[in-house]
Amino acid sequence: MGMVKILLTAIVILMLSACSSKNYDPNIITNGELLYVENCLSCHGVNLQGQQNWLNALDEDGHRLAPPLNGSGHTWHHSPEMLSEIIKYGLKSIDSKYEGKMVGNENLTDEEILSILEYIKSVWPENLKKEYETNHE
Repeated sequence: MGMVKILLTAIVILMLSACSSKNYDPNIITNGELLYVENCLSCHGVNLQGQQNWLNALDEDGHRLAPPLNGSGHTWHHSPEMLSEIIKYGLKSIDSKYEGKMVGNENLTDEEILSILEYIKSVWPENLKKEYETNHE
């Protein structure tokens, strides 16, 4: 199972490097928005704003709240590889002690994850997009 995960991550890395926001197909963002609505909106919000007080508050189950994905949170600090891992396998993939609601979605294909990430990046302010591309090319 570990080797499959490594290979999938390598494929995503190659796809992400081949498809930076500078040279994307506009259909990727449209598809990413649809996938975001299906898979992410219920926690991260219609405007990718996350949940109020996400940084300091817990929900009724004692779990951290969903952060914003619109550039006002910390998403843009993470590599494309890490974001792909989190989307597919949840936060447990980077923190084995994690207990919470971000469990990921292993049914999403690498192409679908790429689309979601491109949609998320498309709403970031230009300065964040440029910094992200510079740091993760």
